[in-house]
Amino acid sequence: MTLPLIDLHRHLEGAVRTSTVLDVAARTGHELASRSKPRTALVADGSEGGLLPYLAKVDVAIGVLSSLDDWSRAAGEAVDDAFDDGLDYLELRYCPGIIAHDTGLAAEAVIDAVSDAVAERSARRGLPVGLIGIVVRHLGAGSAEQQMATLLSRRESFCAVDLAGDEANFPAQLFSDAFGKARDAGLHVTIHAGEAAGPQSVWDTVNHLGAERIGHGVRSAEDPQLMEWLAEHGVTLEVSLTSNTQTGAAPSYAHHQIHKLLAAGVPVTLNTDNPRVSNVKLSQEHQAAMNEVGLTAEQLATIAQQSLAAKFS
Repeated sequence: MTLPLIDLHRHLEGAVRTSTVLDVAARTGHELASRSKPRTALVADGSEGGLLPYLAKVDVAIGVLSSLDDWSRAAGEAVDDAFDDGLDYLELRYCPGIIAHDTGLAAEAVIDAVSDAVAERSARRGLPVGLIGIVVRHLGAGSAEQQMATLLSRRESFCAVDLAGDEANFPAQLFSDAFGKARDAGLHVTIHAGEAAGPQSVWDTVNHLGAERIGHGVRSAEDPQLMEWLAEHGVTLEVSLTSNTQTGAAPSYAHHQIHKLLAAGVPVTLNTDNPRVSNVKLSQEHQAAMNEVGLTAEQLATIAQQSLAAKFS
């Protein structure tokens, strides 16, 4: 039986092709093009020593893609890459606010450009794609309110909202007002937690932000009561095996927390997170799940069904 291939946690900024970033850098004269080894700024090489160094490789592309046409191109190529890897469904997330902050583009214009490109390429490829709007933590609670207002001004473009960035220093409760407005608008909620901070971060996320899914969440395995709660309430974790090992959220493939999470009945899914940065495809993540992590065919079938059940659109 062929299992559906579903990616629920993929960042557009971390999916922009290396070749595209370097092409745009060369065209615009960005300093990245003059480096002797520019790829090292864009792609992780083993462990990155924490979440923030990993995110720095995601952020590089944002400063290079400086026009709306660049973001249209990147969005269309991201859908092409998912189709070429055999995906049956994709949820693609990105942060218009940080793109606007780093490029000077209007956030609303970025949303329109990405939405139009994804809709066109999705229809051409026959690949369903849902878009998730991200609010970033490190700009603070005041900025989060503005970022959410921008996302809600384009409510029809998104199936869900997310909170991402410096989890350890910007706890979930700072953003409860902004995400309450998203829930009131009928948007689904998924939140990065349990990656750079421990189980309390996940507790705060479900208690203060009403998260239906958790981005990563692997450190939930440190708290048996939390795992029991997640299993009972059907809160799905968006696990990314490769990036989890690169950020240090998981010690290794072989000792990834997914074993404890599955054993506790917590719903989990397999995702790429940032395909360019982690240098991985979803099909490769599934191969790693079997060959490196040691999951069984039955466990992968369970994960596929949980992915179908957890998708937002």
